[in-house]
Amino acid sequence: LWNNVYVGEGATLRGAVLASRVQVLRQAALYEGAVVGSDSLVKEHATIKPSVKLWPGKLVESGAVVQESLVWGTRQPKKIFGQKGISGIPNLEITPEMACRLGSAFASAAGPAGVQLSAGCDGHPAAVMIKNALVAGMQASGARVVDLGTCLAPLHRFAVRHLGLKGGVHVHYSPREGSLHLAFLDQRGGNISHSLERKVENLLWREDYRRVDAGHLLSPQKAPPVAEEYLQFLLRYCQPALWKPGGLRLLVAFDREDVGRLVDYLAERLGLQVEALGAVGADLSEALAQISREVPERGAPLGAIISTDGGYLALVDERGRIIAGEMLTALLALVDLRSRGEPVAVPVTAPRAVELLDQKYQGKVVRTKASLHDLLEKVMPLGELRVFVHLDPLGALLYVLDYAARNGLTLGQLVDEIPAFYLEQREVPVPWETKGLVIRRLIEDPPTNQLELLDGVKVYHPQGWALVLPDPDMPVCRVFAEGASMEIARSLSDFYIEKIKEIVAGRM
Repeated sequence: LWNNVYVGEGATLRGAVLASRVQVLRQAALYEGAVVGSDSLVKEHATIKPSVKLWPGKLVESGAVVQESLVWGTRQPKKIFGQKGISGIPNLEITPEMACRLGSAFASAAGPAGVQLSAGCDGHPAAVMIKNALVAGMQASGARVVDLGTCLAPLHRFAVRHLGLKGGVHVHYSPREGSLHLAFLDQRGGNISHSLERKVENLLWREDYRRVDAGHLLSPQKAPPVAEEYLQFLLRYCQPALWKPGGLRLLVAFDREDVGRLVDYLAERLGLQVEALGAVGADLSEALAQISREVPERGAPLGAIISTDGGYLALVDERGRIIAGEMLTALLALVDLRSRGEPVAVPVTAPRAVELLDQKYQGKVVRTKASLHDLLEKVMPLGELRVFVHLDPLGALLYVLDYAARNGLTLGQLVDEIPAFYLEQREVPVPWETKGLVIRRLIEDPPTNQLELLDGVKVYHPQGWALVLPDPDMPVCRVFAEGASMEIARSLSDFYIEKIKEIVAGRM
């Protein structure tokens, strides 16, 4: 290893030579006689075969297998936006220099000089550093920046709408992944469109962003207090006067520094008795197991986990059952159908239990693509409340609590009403260049004639369905399967994974 080389966790190096400033990310493998030139990047799960030479400044994409030497090409990736915006290791993949350029590209794409944009982050030093660099870049392109300082992502999304801004960027550090996530927001507080993402990418790589002269530089503005308005917005849809006297007792796992002030305020206004279980560590499954044990042991009616960025919610009912992921989607749909009777938007991955509930309550279910942006496009016309139920775990928690309390129901009674469903989710490695072939072959030769092409390929079977969805961030395809039993769901999943492997291997 030469100077300033980075080697990620779980990487394999055997008899290879890495020149200066090479970055080898987690789970990559380089074998005997391989030589990687300076300033090259080998991404996650990539493999460099023995005796392969990479000239300086090369990029090896995630999961790629390099069997021949690379002489031409550059390190610039084809796309940098993924499902969570832009993600990467701080000071390695996301540096202050890159963040400054990103800020300029985003401000140039968002509108003319003087466009009003926001910037905010959590309290991690890496997030603060990158947020400040983004602010500098947006300033350089003539934007009028509203600096929200440290705040939760849902509060930031609310502030963009409340202050009438054109958009914003929120930076969050994930301790579980050891990476930063940059969420680029539009004027409604949702994620920017795919077309605007491409425009930002093009401006970034061409370095074609706007630069204004010193006379048109605008100092960042400190944001007016919006936390109070945000909390009042959440409380607007609650009717605590109709709740049972004495208040509800909740066990909640959250980070007191990031989420505590908001939780304390809501608890005081709603008469909730909140027992804090501490912040969620790097192991989410361990936190879920702990709270599912403690809720029934302490006789609490409900438990919840809220992530440090306020972007993840899991509930636990009085019997210790965990309501997260697709079960939480079904629960929110049930509350919608019972209380409002309006159309319910759910992603294509949601279980068929939502349609069964829809038939029972004579509502309307609208299926959307799996990405957050596409989901919000369908949710936006349904009103602010529905938007923030999807975007804000605190909003979703209060929405469920308020409905259960006003109707004298426990969380477990609501969960019991959701028809049983059995979902299996797996992934299979698929090279980037083969993803299109996999989807095309599945469409040309489907096992049944019932296909849905809203997002990926969804195939309906007599006792279930399977969805093959290319991942936008990794060289994998995700397989979702639902069946009348877990055995059927697993058999469907196995069938499609084997079929994908055959297509990739060229045997079909």
